[in-house]
Amino acid sequence: MVALCHCLLVLTVDGIDNIWAIPFSEVAGVQSAIARFLLVFFNGGAAVTVFFVLSGYVLGLSLDKSRLTIPKTLYFYLKRIFRLYPAHIVTLLCIVGSVLLFHEYQLFESAGAWYVKWYRHEIEAATVLNNLLLKEVYLNHIAWSLQVELAGSLFLPFAYLVNRRSGLVVNLVVLAALIVLSAQTKNLLLFFLYTFYAGLMLPMITQRMKGLLAGYSGQALLATGFVLLWSARTLVGLGNMFAYILIETIGSALIIAYLLNTDNAGSWFNRFLAWDVINRLGRYSYSFYLLHFIVLYWMAYVIFHLVSPGLLGAMPLFWAAVMALVTVPMTFWLSSKMYTLVEVPMIKTAKGFGARVFPRQAKAE
Repeated sequence: MVALCHCLLVLTVDGIDNIWAIPFSEVAGVQSAIARFLLVFFNGGAAVTVFFVLSGYVLGLSLDKSRLTIPKTLYFYLKRIFRLYPAHIVTLLCIVGSVLLFHEYQLFESAGAWYVKWYRHEIEAATVLNNLLLKEVYLNHIAWSLQVELAGSLFLPFAYLVNRRSGLVVNLVVLAALIVLSAQTKNLLLFFLYTFYAGLMLPMITQRMKGLLAGYSGQALLATGFVLLWSARTLVGLGNMFAYILIETIGSALIIAYLLNTDNAGSWFNRFLAWDVINRLGRYSYSFYLLHFIVLYWMAYVIFHLVSPGLLGAMPLFWAAVMALVTVPMTFWLSSKMYTLVEVPMIKTAKGFGARVFPRQAKAE
């Protein structure tokens, strides 16, 4: 969803330089109408919301493996740092190296607003350092979600204690309080905390809704989840971030809850997720997410130099499809190498280091 969303944003469509920000009522041309329709389903922002909810659920399961103590919490933080930072650092160094060696900023006639805002200025050492530390995300803009993920990871052990030691009523009160915080804050790191807590609540929710999540009612809830996830930004508009993230969170929770219900193991959705290529994409997804932006940027950079603005302006959807067909397989291959050469060794390093510093916690896992 993220990759294809970005492919649709590279070019202007029917003279519109940011097709994602245009309501359906203001779309005039055939290609812009098709592109706007496709962005309902290939909605990269909605996919990131799913990722945050799923993170809360999965990280909660990892903390279930042994009693949560201060050493266990520190071990959890150690693993998160080794899980998130190394691939981010390698990707960023590749971006910096390629931009310094080959890039010359140009305003291409057919480039969309999303594309033209990157790499306008010379890269300075301070910029590189701030991006490496995730204080800034200018060099790989999708890293804003890593900032949120780190904040969520920092918050999670404390939220986990409340979640696992409390009943449904207390959990709903805490969730409501975090939603209110999201509505009031302008800090992005605090804004998404309730999405992680919603993921933490999924085991409790799926247990209580087990009957509803199976059969026809389960399929209805799954369909509702997809409708909420896909339509939120279209229904409330991109100007109301709080509303559309809340709707997407509810949709994400319904989809994941359906998948967690063992009665649905034979469903078409579960069979789709069991395909080997989908499983591999799942394993490589973090590296894929980090790498696709720069692969797409350079692919578009080449196209802008080789193809006339008139042809790009006349057939933006065709060229978006070309970029998708080239960059998605290429990024899949690159991410498989990143997973093997960076992610897996760093995961093992974290476990080995943790076994020496936190032997009891490492043994329990």
